[in-house]
Amino acid sequence: MAGAVDELVLLERVFLRVGSAETDEQLQNVVSKFLPPVLLKLSSQQEGVRKKVMELLVHINKRIKTRPMVRLPVDALLVQYQDPSASSFVINFTIIYIKMGFPRLTVEEQTELVPIMLNALDSKPQSHQDSLLLLIIPLLGKLKIPTDPVKRSSLFGLNEKPHISKYLLSLLLDMLLLPYGALSPQQSENQSTSNDVSMPVPPGMSEYTFKRVTNENPLRPEELEQIKLGIVKFLSNEIFPNDDILIHLIVAAADTRFSVANLADMELKKVVGSVDWGSPTIPMPLFLMFLGTQTQNVKPNLKKSPASTRIRLKLLTYLCRVTGNGFVIPPSIQVIFDSLYGANTNSRLKTLALNFTGNLVRDANAKLLVKVASVLQSGLNKLIKEGEPAHKGQAFIINGMIGRRFPMIVYHDVSLLELFFKKLESADPDLKLQIREGLLNLITAYKYDINPQECDKNGRINILFALMKFYMNSEEPMVRFAAVKTVATIFPPDHVPSKVLLLLAMGDIKDDVFSEAMKSLYGTSRKNDIDVSASKKIGLSMPTFSDITMYVYNEAEIRLKDPSKRTTIGNHILAFTIPVYTEILLYMRLCLNQSLNVPLTRNVMKHPCESTPIVREYLQSLYKEGDVIEKSPLLQYLYLIKQLMTAYPAIETVCCMLEVVGCVPQLYTVLAKDINWLRDLMNSLKEEIREQAAVLYAVILNYGSSEKDFTDAIDYLIKQTGMKNLESQHGALLGIGNCMERRIMSKLGKDCNRGETLKNAVTTIVSFLNQQNVLLMGAACTSIGLIGKSTSLPLENGNTSRTGSPDAKRPAIGKITKFDVLTQLLEIMKNGKLPSKIRERAARSLGLLCVGEDFPFTKEVIQGLLDTAKETKDVEVHFSIGESLVMCVQGIWSLEARDAWHVLPSDYTPENTMMEKPNDDNLEQLIEDLLKYASETHPNARQAASIWLLALLNSCPDREPIKNKLQVIQKVFMDLLAENNEIVQDVASKGLCLVYECSKSDALLLCLVDQLSTGRRAAIQVSGSTKLFEEGELGKAPTGGNLTTYKELCSLASDLNKPDLIYKFMQIANHNTIWNSKKGAAFGFATIAEKCGKQLQPYLPNIIPKLYRYQYDPTPSVQIPMQNIWHSLVPEPQKTLDMYHNEILEDLLFNLTSSQYRVRQSCCLALQDFMKGFGNRSIHDSVGSMAEVWTQLFRVMDDHHEATRVAANKTAKNLSKLCIRACDISQGKDGVKMMQAILPVFLEKGITSAVSEVRMISLQTISELVGSAGQQLKPFLPQLIPALLLATGELESAKLSYLSARMGAQAQAQEAIDSARASIAKSHFTTETVSKCLQYADATILEELVPKVTELMKGSVGLGTRVACAHFVTLLVIQVGKSLQPYTGKFLASLVNGLTDRNAAIRKQYALAIGHLVGTAKESSLEKLFAKINHWYFEREDDSIRSACAHTLKSIGAHNQDILKNHSDVILPLVFFAMHAEKTPETENTLEVWNEIWSEHSPGTESGIRHNIEVICDTLKTALESPSWTMKAQAASAICTVATKLGSTMDVKHQNSLIKILIAGLAGRTWNGKHKLIKALASICKNCKDSLKSDNSDIDLNELVEAVLRECRKEEINYKIDALESLGNILSSLEIDRFEEVYNIVQSVMNKDSSENSKEEDEDTISAEEIHSNREKVVKLKEVVFETLGKAWPQHSKETQEKYREMLVENCVDCLPKNSRSVQVCIITALCNYVDKVSLLNDAQLTEIEKQNLEKIIGNILKALTYSLSIPKNTRLRKEALNVVFSLAKKLRGSEHFKEFEKLCLMFDEMLPDLSKDNQPEIKSRVTDIRKLLNKE
Repeated sequence: MAGAVDELVLLERVFLRVGSAETDEQLQNVVSKFLPPVLLKLSSQQEGVRKKVMELLVHINKRIKTRPMVRLPVDALLVQYQDPSASSFVINFTIIYIKMGFPRLTVEEQTELVPIMLNALDSKPQSHQDSLLLLIIPLLGKLKIPTDPVKRSSLFGLNEKPHISKYLLSLLLDMLLLPYGALSPQQSENQSTSNDVSMPVPPGMSEYTFKRVTNENPLRPEELEQIKLGIVKFLSNEIFPNDDILIHLIVAAADTRFSVANLADMELKKVVGSVDWGSPTIPMPLFLMFLGTQTQNVKPNLKKSPASTRIRLKLLTYLCRVTGNGFVIPPSIQVIFDSLYGANTNSRLKTLALNFTGNLVRDANAKLLVKVASVLQSGLNKLIKEGEPAHKGQAFIINGMIGRRFPMIVYHDVSLLELFFKKLESADPDLKLQIREGLLNLITAYKYDINPQECDKNGRINILFALMKFYMNSEEPMVRFAAVKTVATIFPPDHVPSKVLLLLAMGDIKDDVFSEAMKSLYGTSRKNDIDVSASKKIGLSMPTFSDITMYVYNEAEIRLKDPSKRTTIGNHILAFTIPVYTEILLYMRLCLNQSLNVPLTRNVMKHPCESTPIVREYLQSLYKEGDVIEKSPLLQYLYLIKQLMTAYPAIETVCCMLEVVGCVPQLYTVLAKDINWLRDLMNSLKEEIREQAAVLYAVILNYGSSEKDFTDAIDYLIKQTGMKNLESQHGALLGIGNCMERRIMSKLGKDCNRGETLKNAVTTIVSFLNQQNVLLMGAACTSIGLIGKSTSLPLENGNTSRTGSPDAKRPAIGKITKFDVLTQLLEIMKNGKLPSKIRERAARSLGLLCVGEDFPFTKEVIQGLLDTAKETKDVEVHFSIGESLVMCVQGIWSLEARDAWHVLPSDYTPENTMMEKPNDDNLEQLIEDLLKYASETHPNARQAASIWLLALLNSCPDREPIKNKLQVIQKVFMDLLAENNEIVQDVASKGLCLVYECSKSDALLLCLVDQLSTGRRAAIQVSGSTKLFEEGELGKAPTGGNLTTYKELCSLASDLNKPDLIYKFMQIANHNTIWNSKKGAAFGFATIAEKCGKQLQPYLPNIIPKLYRYQYDPTPSVQIPMQNIWHSLVPEPQKTLDMYHNEILEDLLFNLTSSQYRVRQSCCLALQDFMKGFGNRSIHDSVGSMAEVWTQLFRVMDDHHEATRVAANKTAKNLSKLCIRACDISQGKDGVKMMQAILPVFLEKGITSAVSEVRMISLQTISELVGSAGQQLKPFLPQLIPALLLATGELESAKLSYLSARMGAQAQAQEAIDSARASIAKSHFTTETVSKCLQYADATILEELVPKVTELMKGSVGLGTRVACAHFVTLLVIQVGKSLQPYTGKFLASLVNGLTDRNAAIRKQYALAIGHLVGTAKESSLEKLFAKINHWYFEREDDSIRSACAHTLKSIGAHNQDILKNHSDVILPLVFFAMHAEKTPETENTLEVWNEIWSEHSPGTESGIRHNIEVICDTLKTALESPSWTMKAQAASAICTVATKLGSTMDVKHQNSLIKILIAGLAGRTWNGKHKLIKALASICKNCKDSLKSDNSDIDLNELVEAVLRECRKEEINYKIDALESLGNILSSLEIDRFEEVYNIVQSVMNKDSSENSKEEDEDTISAEEIHSNREKVVKLKEVVFETLGKAWPQHSKETQEKYREMLVENCVDCLPKNSRSVQVCIITALCNYVDKVSLLNDAQLTEIEKQNLEKIIGNILKALTYSLSIPKNTRLRKEALNVVFSLAKKLRGSEHFKEFEKLCLMFDEMLPDLSKDNQPEIKSRVTDIRKLLNKE
């Protein structure tokens, strides 16, 4: 009990102390001392004590609330609050006083308490935590955050208290969500009596979160904006993980205040790149914010509402970055549907939602997404039907993507496909492209093999087919294209109706539809590339012949019955259009022959040929006698061919008909009735149709006619040859030859070859051999050859001595013999004027003559053919002659003797001979002759010999004459291998291979290798006819010449230690196009090459690396053979390259710096392709070699060989792109490895290289790497950034630099050019790269980076580098902020030194950088900076430096206004002073900058001067005392402004001080600008006249006036003008009488006549311009003299007035007519001042003398007025005269001098008529005033 009493006594004492405290200080002391212990008493057990404490606290509260300056002991209260032993009662009251006292502290004190308050939060009630955190949050932006990352992360111990950190972040998010209009202080007071929230809960918040941030925290919008800015700054200091603050920055970026949103956006750019968007924990907070609270088991006041549309837009923008597992399916679907169909949405939000949907469909986990895919699709379908046009396109695309990824959802939904086609048909053009894109994705979902078991469930295929068939006929080309694509995709490969649909589409008029249909059918869209033969039919499936034929036949029958579908051609009705019909037949033909090993291209084979027996055998197996057309596909096919052929005979249909009927002659009945029509077809205008019709006619006629009918038909054709129609003659000749050949070959053993018909036919044909028409001549050659190969000609042999030949136009003397035929054919062949085609036919016919019999003139034929060797160089002719020579030496054993319709070449043996083998005599002689020709000097002979030898080797390898001559033949071929003719080389290489195949001799092999290795060859004999170089060959490589290809092949074989492989290589390397021609293909080298390729397979591991490189050899003669070898040996390139990846790369690197430029070049080209990757390989597999690759490549980029340099540069560019992609942040660890491998090379060897191309590619690569590599780049920044800055200068345009130097004498032009150079440097890709780099920069790299950059700024001479450095500093300040402070001094020193640079652009850029940098500078640095600027301005009178100072201050004001405000006492006086510099063209721009600074940072000119008058005056005093005249003049101008703006309010002290300095400055001689001192003095006197005239003034006015008078006596005329003008103003303002002195000074000027001046001027030898200038100065001086006299006329000095009143007027009147108009105006103005001040006019009582004086004065004035008013054209003069009249009238009327007044009236009346005519407004107005004044009298 005693304790309680003591406590009460103590409390009473405290009460007394509190009550007795009178001042705030006393109360603060008492409360600070006693409040914490008093609060502890609340835990007392005694009720009385607690009551007393409550009374005391109530009293304290009342006192404190009314005294905001009283501070509470917050430190002690916080300690007490953290006491774990304190009761809850004590803690609750303690926090009340913490909340009350905390705002009363200074900001510095509050920030110091933040860590303590955060520590106090642990284990405290949530309401307490809210209260304390709300006190802390406004301070977050003002906290000093350490630069050390480790200290930052552990700041305030938040990393050790994750629950506190989490709670703080949630509260910060609520603050950022709080709208600016949510709660104001007024609302807070109104709500104090109620707990209800009067406003609705803002979006994104719950009722609870809204209350907790507003109930105790009334904020104005401006305060809330600052708090949000502080929160964003706090969060950007890397205190929290980026994952935790992402949602805060996104919400802040959506803020309605620009300052908050802009800052958050900048921070977001740094954060989003480091966030793992593939983790589901990242987007979940965004989903929750977007949707609000979705669960039901949450209290109503805790349910958060969905975010506002503005925030949703920002959230969805970043949700679009989510990838992979980051998509959480349920909320993702909710977000999509809420955005598309929710209440709070807009068009932009829907667009973003669709983008998000696209990402979801593309990247989300398929197993999870498939469950909701149908729901998603239904939503998109709804949008397609009901949505806005802008969103429908995206909906179609996404719908297609869903179908592509989850095909089973739409597999049976044909209606969706129909919807797409309907919309595609009717949509707008822009929407069509998007629908098509979606449709092309969607159709893959309907593909037959998605679900083969249900492919045709419920007639699905038929429904789809009907749908496609309908849209195939759409009018819209895009719909037809989509339909073709759909048909090609969704139906099975054996679905015949779909193939027919595609064939119908091939008749489309649109190329893209036609091309797509062709590609779908044949795998290519180019007709010439179609080849569906068994060996090349990879992945291409065709229906069976029977299926497609029957379907087409039935479809044709249906269409023929439908008038809307059929086509009419003349009298014929077709089921299809001609193009479609033709394509159908060609496709059916390919289906017919698809199983055969024959060429299957779009071009129909022209039978008979090598493959004809194969086709014949197959077609014979299909034909069954007695078949009816309804059941026989072959008959149906034939029917369709005939239908088109009769309506529109074209080469394709004729060939198709020939193929069927020729192979199955039993079907001749199809055309038997139309035999005459077919015969007439041989008269077609097209030669190729005539040729094939002749063959077809021969087949039909042979099998369908009797002997008599056949003879009649031949006779008719013979008769037709006599017709005048060229086509009829040509067709008849071909018909005769083909009919006789077919008749003879099909009836062997009978006597049909000895009849009269054959003789007539041969005679007729031979008669055309000497026709002048080449067409008929060619037909005759062909026909005689056809008959000659079938049988012996029914002619006599003839005599070899006979000369001449029969003439078709003239009857021959005697009979035509075989020798005649031979002679004529030889003449045709040797005639170089004839087309090569005709000559080839003649050569072939000569050979065929030796096949049909044991021709008696075989030797003559051979010799005749050999004689043509030198006459032509046509390769085709040589091939034809080669074939004929083979026929000659083979005779009836020749393969040409077979029946080509029935017998394969490999199955042929002659039947009608007793010889076991052909005679070798002719062959031996032929070989001997050819060997001689091969050594001829004529190139044509060598070419012919090589080809003919090759033909013999290929066709007769087993005959003895050839076997015996193999060694000689090889020597010939080896010599020919070095020919300058590529064809001869190629033929020789093939010949060598054939020689080796025949002999397998090691001696021959060694001989070949020796020659190829050493390059030795036999010397060529040169004669007069020798042609050393073929046309186009001159100028090829002189060393090794054209042996290059074969040397490389030999080298390749030798490296493998298998010399005999050279033959294999030579066989494969058939690179010349001649082997692809019809003649060349006959040699069969393709088959040989295929066999050789198989034999080389065991050596591939050693061949592949070299062979890969050889493919890229720059020499085509090496490259093409090597490519052929590669394609032959490597059927699966991807697999092979994958297997030998390392070996190939090693070989390329080793040879990249080879001594041979060709090898270096080929390695460069090979690297381009190799690094692109293949199969499972990518550039990452080569990461270990990348440093070496780039190092070697840099060396080759400086190669002495130009083509190699170009190849290396191209390789470097391609490799650069690959490396950039490989280093992308999405590549993960592989990207890091690649970065570590290549970046050191670029930095150490690339950027610093002396080769410009190397530097350029290095810089470009690094620039791109920065964008793709991200954070991986950080360790390299200290080396990378300086290198890029240096490169900016080095890469600058030399032309601009030169132009700038040229313009050195023209400052403005040079500055404009340099400004452009600076802009280019700042926007250069290297500078942009630096900007990108900086997003990864922080304080940790500054220590290493800053010295390098400052050294660049000091040592670099390039403008580009220095500008880039300045720009870099600016960017660095923005990026790292205050972290830069330790290094600011270094940067500032370099930049300040740069302000003195002679280049204006550099000065401006450095000034701009300083403006940013000072924000991080220490106070001492700022003081030094401003002191230096002041010093420079006042001590160094250099316009360029002053301009730099101005731009520096302007930049500081623009970017750090607070700093300029804090140092305004130093800056503003300088600015004010600088504004008053003399304006010249050089200083005009600088003055504008100074004026701009002043207007921006002063409250107004007058206020600015008044606020800074003290320092301004000090500055002006200093300047006036300066020895510099310019500074004095500038100070005087400034003083004028001060006096004008402040006027009488100027402080007397400053006024007097300035006047004294000005007076002192007037002493001494005249100098340029001294007049400004006098004007300044006059300005002060004028504006401060009241204080100067007062008795308290310290200024001796007489001394002042004397000083000015002294200056007026100076002789320099301009200065005198200014001095007199100022003197007049001073005397007028101060009302001082110094008229006499003034009059004495100006008297000489007044009385000086202009004529005198002219005489003086004439005496001097001066220019006219100077004379004119001097006269103007004299006139100006007179103007000023009279103005000064008027102003100096004393108003209150009677004595002076009496002395000069008459004299002045008289002088004025005398001078008036003698001077110019401008001087006259000044005289009248002086009279006006005189009238206003003269005392005689003011006194009514005058003495007689005074009256006389007045009369005299008035008389003189009236004279002057009369003179002035009489001058009509000078308005100003009249106006001033009228002013004198008005003033004089008022004075005279007021002083009652009526006599003088009358005189004035009379004068005015006299002048009035003239004045009334003046229409000038000011004259009329003044005349009216005077008239009123005079009328009143």
